[in-house]
Amino acid sequence: MNVPIKIKFKHHSVPPTKDGCTQPLGLCIIIVIKVTDKVTPEEYKEGFGIARADVIDGKFHLVYERRAALDDGTVPIQDYWDLGEEVSKALGYKKIVVKPGIYKVDFSKYPEFGETFFEADLQK
Repeated sequence: MNVPIKIKFKHHSVPPTKDGCTQPLGLCIIIVIKVTDKVTPEEYKEGFGIARADVIDGKFHLVYERRAALDDGTVPIQDYWDLGEEVSKALGYKKIVVKPGIYKVDFSKYPEFGETFFEADLQK
């Protein structure tokens, strides 16, 4: 199952504001993500974008439709990332929580923006 979700790819300025981020790119989870494949031009300027989400082999999987990787090809997740009820349910789970870490972006199948497999707690 491939579900389009809207997330924010852009970080707050440094020093970070409350609940802000300290990395220059990656996925800074500062909004509730939604199941949608639409981003307005204004939202795009603010750093929002679409990623295709799935759970594959027990890992949360994203295929990006805009740049998420740092120059070193990684995506930092600084805190536990609860995907919320809407996204979890759309993927067939009660709850999905991505674990913090520095995750490698693989560009072999999706050379423009890549894909990432994240460690996550999956609750059916």
